[in-house]
Amino acid sequence: MSAFKQIIIGLVAGAAFVCSHAQTKLPPAWQSSLVRISEEGILTYIPDKDGNTIPDFSRVGYYHGDKSIPRYPVVKVVSPVKEGDSGALIQEAVDEISRRQPDENGHRGTILLKRGVYRIAGSVVINTSGIVLMGEGDNINETRLIATGKERRTLIRVEGTGSMKEIPDTRVKITDDFVPVGTHSFRVSSTKGFKVGDRVIVYRPGTQEWIHAIKMDQIVERKGTRQWTPQEYNLAFERQITKIEGNRLFIDNPVVMQHRHPAGSQRPAQLYRAHGDHDGAPGPPLRHDSGRAPDHAVVRADAGAHHRLCGGPQRHYGSALLGADAPHR
Repeated sequence: MSAFKQIIIGLVAGAAFVCSHAQTKLPPAWQSSLVRISEEGILTYIPDKDGNTIPDFSRVGYYHGDKSIPRYPVVKVVSPVKEGDSGALIQEAVDEISRRQPDENGHRGTILLKRGVYRIAGSVVINTSGIVLMGEGDNINETRLIATGKERRTLIRVEGTGSMKEIPDTRVKITDDFVPVGTHSFRVSSTKGFKVGDRVIVYRPGTQEWIHAIKMDQIVERKGTRQWTPQEYNLAFERQITKIEGNRLFIDNPVVMQHRHPAGSQRPAQLYRAHGDHDGAPGPPLRHDSGRAPDHAVVRADAGAHHRLCGGPQRHYGSALLGADAPHR
């Protein structure tokens, strides 16, 4: 790894991508009973007795891994203030680049945060797409963001305005009595009107049977305890159709919640076409140290698509390095 390291988050338009330098090969001494790694480093997933497999998310990368992460030139350089809060300085740079017109690829500009310590008392907000924040360093003399104070918060908020909407009269039933975790296909009542490339929502309604099976209607009563109800756990997953064979649809990424709805079920799993525009933006991680109050997340993206987060160690955050709220790809 070179001494100069880029850490970026950018948004152009549509799946989240996280860079990792971890190797896939493991010592031959141990292999899981659910997934195995070949000598070539290829993963093989082994179903359980019901057909469930560990979900294969190898296609969840930036543009499904079909495109390389772009590198754009720096248009703004920021250095930390010697004393006090640097959050306003970073926010001013973000706001300045937000006003630029995007190029043909939707990129507005890369902001380079020079080596140094950036103390941030609040949150940096990015609400325009096409912005990249980039740090530099080698884990010693590096760009470092420190969340100061004791308030729990997200350090970098990526806030978009996109929405996902159902296309009327496209909803069909998933007709398989059981759809296992990890599968990429299932049968529907009709494929009329669907085509390869369509963005769809796999809709799994909450049921009392499911809630009872996982005992979430039996939570030990304490002050403020609320038992789960089916209406609160209707789950929707955005996918894309990759192939159609008769009444069987194939999707790009796996089913992550099994569907068990026998024939005649009053609340069967469903699928419908959807469309939407995601206009979000990006934030960076660089190194994040919160010596006082752990944040809920270092970066949280809301209503965005094709964010990318690469490299950089993070420490002392309370919930997650990267959080994503719906609608998000």
